[in-house]
Amino acid sequence: MSTDVVVFIALAAASIVYAIALNTNAGKKFADDYTWASVVLGDSLVLAALWFILPVAHWLKAVLAFAVAGTPMVARSLLNRARKS
Repeated sequence: MSTDVVVFIALAAASIVYAIALNTNAGKKFADDYTWASVVLGDSLVLAALWFILPVAHWLKAVLAFAVAGTPMVARSLLNRARKS
């Protein structure tokens, strides 16, 4: 079995476990209260998997792309939460 296949199977398993965790009462509260953090954790699973199958330079570009795209959304969520408090 190739490294890619093993990594994708592991990613699928980790994602299933994460989805099950988010479907518990505590997970639902976490996802409702900290949607941005639940997305960051999910994205981190993908980036962790990619670490094993991409060249480092490509992986760093992927991390940067996630950071560039995600930072404004996380900032928006945190600002909205602060305004509600």
